[in-house]
Amino acid sequence: MKILSKKKLLKKAGMFGRMAPSRKTPGKPGMDSPLEKVYREIAILKKLDHPNIVKLVEVLDDPLEDHLYLVFELLERGEVLEVPTDTPLSESKAWTYFRDVIQGIEYLHYQRIIHRDIKPSNLLLGEDGCVQIGDFGVCNEFHGSDASLSNTAGTPAFMAPEALNNSTFSGKASDIWSMGVTLYAFVYGNIPFYNDNVLTLYKKIQNDSVQFPKAPHVSDELKDLITRMLHKDPCQRLTMPEVKVSS
Repeated sequence: MKILSKKKLLKKAGMFGRMAPSRKTPGKPGMDSPLEKVYREIAILKKLDHPNIVKLVEVLDDPLEDHLYLVFELLERGEVLEVPTDTPLSESKAWTYFRDVIQGIEYLHYQRIIHRDIKPSNLLLGEDGCVQIGDFGVCNEFHGSDASLSNTAGTPAFMAPEALNNSTFSGKASDIWSMGVTLYAFVYGNIPFYNDNVLTLYKKIQNDSVQFPKAPHVSDELKDLITRMLHKDPCQRLTMPEVKVSS
């Protein structure tokens, strides 16, 4: 269950403590308040129905009460992986979980939704061992074949380099990048680009190549998939159909 204070949401400049500020100009369309973002998240969750997407069971929203209750399907096994960790997933387990992520994100893209915050802590395990994708607080709905985004949202270490360039970028390609960072975290227990300073982190994401530690051992096949998902150029990055074939 997620319990939110409507009064506090109206006072907040950002949502759920995410570090990355939005670049969207105040007053332009799309500048939703934190409370409006929650209601948008609720509307999206209500229409989603897929085994790899967290199920919203009920919303309790009394206009006379401050608190807003979002009741989700209980997933007692929690997050797939807590990062950083010294005990990452085995490669076989990582493949299994990642295929679930692919199915879930492919469904979202088919529904014209960009998640924008794919990371291990937003991937939850059901009792059947299947991964379910949660937290749609910064997701984006689009029309046509892809979303043309222009604002930063999500978790800095999982953002695509083109999202940091003050220009429009492909929503689908940015989700693929975040999936690549997530897959890297699955098998190495850490993220490929990191720095305590957010601006330095952004420069590393934009300029540094992916480095693969010698341990644990990861197959060349999986490292090649990660490398192609983390191509700096979104036009050269793998598409979802290509990721599916490679997995």
